[in-house]
Amino acid sequence: MKIRYAAAATVAGFVGVIGLAAPAQAADADVQVAQPTAVSAQADYTLCGTVYTNGTAAGRGCFQSYGDKFVMDDYKADGLRVVAEWYTDYGRSGECHFTAGADGGQGVCNYDMREDGRINFRVVVRNGSDGANQAATSWSGYVPIGG
Repeated sequence: MKIRYAAAATVAGFVGVIGLAAPAQAADADVQVAQPTAVSAQADYTLCGTVYTNGTAAGRGCFQSYGDKFVMDDYKADGLRVVAEWYTDYGRSGECHFTAGADGGQGVCNYDMREDGRINFRVVVRNGSDGANQAATSWSGYVPIGG
């Protein structure tokens, strides 16, 4: 039975933390820019992480195990992008970039992952596509990919 977390729930250790090291990205990392979308309730998402800067929520990323999607939100008009960095237990990695800004609604990255795998991710705010991360959540811990 798959455990689902309510959109407002927080997972211990999965809140804004600054200065965590990321695993090395493979040369063939799967990087996507989140496409704008109208998203219904985020209660369908397996796990969400909210990243904080200066004590306030800066952005959020949610992973939907059924459908292999990330839904991204930017909460601050600070010029930074919200990025979900992820890797699987079978060696695949990537990033979902939300570049539309705080007034851009929500965006979705849609991946095609192995249904028998597990994924670990965190949400960061970053200056540009390859700039330094300004803040990050802790890593989520592995969650199942298949729905």
